[in-house]
Amino acid sequence: MSKYVEIGYPIYDGMGVYPGLPIPRVTIREDLTKGDDWNGSVMEIYLHAGTHCDAPWHYMGGDAPMMDNVEALPTESFVYKHPLLVDCPFETKNGEISIEQLKACGDELYEADILIFNTHSWPKRSVDFKDYGTDFAAVGPEAAEFIRMELPKVKAVAIDTLSIENIANGRGNGFRTHKAFLDPDRTDHTIRIFEDVNPEPIIGKKLISAFTAPLRIHGDACICNIVVEIED
Repeated sequence: MSKYVEIGYPIYDGMGVYPGLPIPRVTIREDLTKGDDWNGSVMEIYLHAGTHCDAPWHYMGGDAPMMDNVEALPTESFVYKHPLLVDCPFETKNGEISIEQLKACGDELYEADILIFNTHSWPKRSVDFKDYGTDFAAVGPEAAEFIRMELPKVKAVAIDTLSIENIANGRGNGFRTHKAFLDPDRTDHTIRIFEDVNPEPIIGKKLISAFTAPLRIHGDACICNIVVEIED
């Protein structure tokens, strides 16, 4: 027996975001209690708020594909048959996931097509978003290059922090981590990036498959959810 669980976060009015970004707003436009014919709401949201997928255009710009480029971001790249939860706890601030931590997963690492990083940051999200949203752990640039070059089966990475990359370090090195995954000019395939995911429902479970259905937004990212099939 198996069942499906979601590892994306709900979207709601006033939800937490990376410091300085616009706060999402969900406002009622039509209201039955005020005599309107139906209830209807309007959502205003930054595309990198909450659980989302980065498109290559996010950091590559120029001719890099946006989310509505179906040929450049094929549907198959959002369907996963061998998901792997990578446990990499960090007690210190600004930790970077290393190649050694990846290799600690053993042979499973080389069969996985999506890596879901559990840095143990997710419990802070609901109790102290400021702490959750600053100085968080991320994938180091060397580990990102290793994934792109040495793990050809990997189609996506996901992380339980607001970014796959330490922003301060990225500003200093030209955002090597994002570009290692997203650069469309390299001969190998680009890798999907999912940020701000919640691994809690899949911790300690056998993962069978996973998928998401991205909104084909003409832009640099899309809000999305990830559904994981686990052994019940």
